[in-house]
Amino acid sequence: MKRRIKILILSLVGIIISSGTIGTLFFFAVIQNASPSARYGSAMVYDPVLQKMILFGGGYQDTSGSEVFNDMWLYDPTFNIWTEINPTVKPSARSGHSMVYDLINHKTILFGGWVENVGLASDTWIYDSQTNQWTEFFPLNHPTNRQDHSMYYDSNAQKVILFGGFRSFSSYFRDTWEYIYSNNSWVSLNPSNSPPVRYGSKIVYEIKNNRGFLFGGRSTTTMDDTWVYYYGNNSWSEIFITSKPDTRYWHGMVYDPNNNKIVVFGGSHAGALEDTWIFDPSNNQWTEVLPETSPSNRLFFTMVYDSNIQITFLFGGIRGTDNNLGDTWVFNHGSNSWNIVKGNDP
Repeated sequence: MKRRIKILILSLVGIIISSGTIGTLFFFAVIQNASPSARYGSAMVYDPVLQKMILFGGGYQDTSGSEVFNDMWLYDPTFNIWTEINPTVKPSARSGHSMVYDLINHKTILFGGWVENVGLASDTWIYDSQTNQWTEFFPLNHPTNRQDHSMYYDSNAQKVILFGGFRSFSSYFRDTWEYIYSNNSWVSLNPSNSPPVRYGSKIVYEIKNNRGFLFGGRSTTTMDDTWVYYYGNNSWSEIFITSKPDTRYWHGMVYDPNNNKIVVFGGSHAGALEDTWIFDPSNNQWTEVLPETSPSNRLFFTMVYDSNIQITFLFGGIRGTDNNLGDTWVFNHGSNSWNIVKGNDP
């Protein structure tokens, strides 16, 4: 009888999702109590209309092999619930892609990544959470195929900004692009100066001063440089800071607009890291904070900021070849505390 009830619940969830009314499915999710499987290289955004996180894709590897996913999940922080959703059409299975949320048009924009049976991709997909539909767009021009690039959404200019990425172990990017949703166009910006080639860096948008901040990454070496990008005059400039985090890539980085701070966690530096750093863009200072507890050392996880409840969320990652992670953590800047809210941290 319990098995039949569970099947019925899953069927009802499928009907609700297919109808596009995502917000009503969480009553059923309470009973399912599901979570995404352990993974690395997924992408996640915060959707302020749904007031939920949207996660797509990622990969898994162990000593017996690897695979990539194209499953899609919503996380509701109010009820601490992960729920899988199943749009009829969606991007191919992939990892190392980037996603941003367009605050003006209320859409999630995905670009590139490592795609199953294809390799590096250069496709552009748009997700509408109100209809639960993915649509592939076909701009005439676009960045070349890549993975592990950095993207953010500039709400002032109403553009997606993309930087860098990985093409091969001897070829990396340092190009800067903009994507305009209203006319479906990618445009190469060709700034006169830019950060050196890299992949696995992170970039966030500081709303207060309308600028992007980039930290870290890797090419032939691992980096610890901090750069600022102004879309208004299409300029990159490096900020030279004495005290800063160790070199790293595949770390997590979010902008906290409520405190006007940038939060960095973990990544890879001669192994997986578990340190937490705060960058203050008002005085260009990095400060390491030492919470009593924190997620274990990891890299290639996903991290986003929930502007509604003013909390940073972290999911998954990988620690070693056969140590994929599927736990969910929250960081509160005000109390300087990390807390696990879902899963186990082995």
